Amino acid sequence: MIILKNIDFFYGDTQILKNITFDIPAGEVTTILGPSGSGKTTLLRILTGLLEPAGGEIWMREKSMMTLSKTEQEHIRNKMAIVFQNGALFDSLTVWENVAFPLHERFSMPLAIIRQEVDKLLDLVGLQNAADLTINQCSGGMQMRVAIARAFACHPEIILYDEPTSGLDPIARDRICDCIQNQQFQHNVTSVLVTHQLATAFRVSKRFICLYAGEILFDGTADELTASKNPYVQRFIQPSKRVYRALDSSLT
Repeated sequence: MIILKNIDFFYGDTQILKNITFDIPAGEVTTILGPSGSGKTTLLRILTGLLEPAGGEIWMREKSMMTLSKTEQEHIRNKMAIVFQNGALFDSLTVWENVAFPLHERFSMPLAIIRQEVDKLLDLVGLQNAADLTINQCSGGMQMRVAIARAFACHPEIILYDEPTSGLDPIARDRICDCIQNQQFQHNVTSVLVTHQLATAFRVSKRFICLYAGEILFDGTADELTASKNPYVQRFIQPSKRVYRALDSSLT
């Protein structure tokens, strides 16, 4: 379990996160919802150690990260992987080489073993026939699955997903959701999903945190979310219907 207590964060004089407190249960998918600029990605970067909060506490493995040395923090975060928005893949490497990269960097493994591991991962995300493609030859949905396979490579206990289905068509989105769920069900992975897409969130998660302007407006289950009386939450999960208005011919 991960516990966040009273997390504050500033960019200059602007406060981005305000008194953020919630827990992330082990072996489940916790979704952080909210519009652009609400602090979702900043929160992920704090969890990974890329950013340091101005105040508050983060607990992982029953240890306060603020009291640990950099080496001890790194040891804990080595069990964590992040899937960045848009994949953050190496354009100069093939699909196979991208997935193999963390195995080369972190483990002294024979090439034959790495090849077996990467082939299994590409099969897991449905890209077994794409190993030799360059990243530029892959669609957006394929690139995201490569990024997910790369995140799975080191068998992390915790995976953080930053808008993994943004800009994807419904079929590609469903494939990404399948990958997230398979890791949870088969390997008991703890996942944190940042998204503004309700279709993705409701597909993979039972627990929801809703952020607005750096503050938590809601923390609860899917049923509690849909039943929330908070006006902003209702507006976010039930957007106004769009009505097509034909152009008045008299104006042309």
